[in-house]
Amino acid sequence: MASSVGPSSLLRSRPWIPVDIGDSRFLCKSWFGRMQYHVFLLDGECLWEDQMEAEGIQTRAQELNRRLRASTESFFSHLVSVVIPFLTGSRHGHGTGSGPDHVTLHRAENHMTLRLKSELAGLPFYWEFHCCPAPVSAVCGQLVRPLLVMGGALQRQVDILFKLLQRKDAEIQDYRENGAQLTRGTPTTEHRIWVLPLLLDQDSSLNFSSDLSDLFSCIVSQLNPTKRKRQNSGQEEEEGEKGDGPLVEEEEKTGQMKGLDEGWNISDKKNLWDSVLNPIQEGNHVRKSEL
Repeated sequence: MASSVGPSSLLRSRPWIPVDIGDSRFLCKSWFGRMQYHVFLLDGECLWEDQMEAEGIQTRAQELNRRLRASTESFFSHLVSVVIPFLTGSRHGHGTGSGPDHVTLHRAENHMTLRLKSELAGLPFYWEFHCCPAPVSAVCGQLVRPLLVMGGALQRQVDILFKLLQRKDAEIQDYRENGAQLTRGTPTTEHRIWVLPLLLDQDSSLNFSSDLSDLFSCIVSQLNPTKRKRQNSGQEEEEGEKGDGPLVEEEEKTGQMKGLDEGWNISDKKNLWDSVLNPIQEGNHVRKSEL
């Protein structure tokens, strides 16, 4: 690869996307470069992983498609064009489906296989993703650490908003004490005590809203020292350069926390999230942000 950034680093900044394969719901993140790929699938019980490079892709393509005569690059290009819709949730991979392209899921002990069937040059094309449990280091790097930091960031955001509400209530009370006539009957904040079960989504299926996905990607980029160094020096990420090929999707832009605070009466959203995420940049220590 011409890029100085490895596949693992690029994959780490990818968002988790909910996808349905067969009767199973997964959170998926994938990266496809030039003649290599890396895929993660999370089913709530295990983080599954499959990654291959050029030599392995060539061997598997020849083993599964003995009737086809094409270059390995043609095999891989077709594979990417067919499988991307399944792995990004833009197409549902339920069983055989009605079209020529479909993915089936097969589980075994400590192993999971995604079998893709398509057509290439009028002949059947087959591919299999052989997924094994990811190592603990991958689970921590791809899930545990970012989620812990994200929980802390959301808590600090709640603290900031709570302080803003306290300030607002104090100003309203000051207006009242000075004889001001308020047009609204109950302008002060109504405090409620929420029971935990009421806050939990009754739907236990795996899901990751676009808002949380944006925050997750932003946090991962802050935790990535190599990428942060390039950002601070003003260099743009060039993931789609010639060394990676045209198959690589453009990397998610970070720092765009759109929608997370929609509806809140906060004039400067960027400053709010900067104050929440800034502690991550200094040794990743969790500290309360002061208004």
